[in-house]
Amino acid sequence: MPGTGHPADRPEKTVHLRIDPNDESTTLEDVLSRISELQRKHPDREVFFDGDEYAICSRPKRAKATVTH
Repeated sequence: MPGTGHPADRPEKTVHLRIDPNDESTTLEDVLSRISELQRKHPDREVFFDGDEYAICSRPKRAKATVTH
């Protein structure tokens, strides 16, 4: 996509929640609960933890390729 900063072959990523790596009160259970909540709210998106951004993000799901034999 020209001008968006995203390569054409890579879907746009949305950051839902940035996590402070120095905040010791945030647990793995908190992160997994938030991911589950976002997966229910956005069934059309792939929700994941981005370790580089230290954030919970999502992007549009890719259409599954059909295999023919």
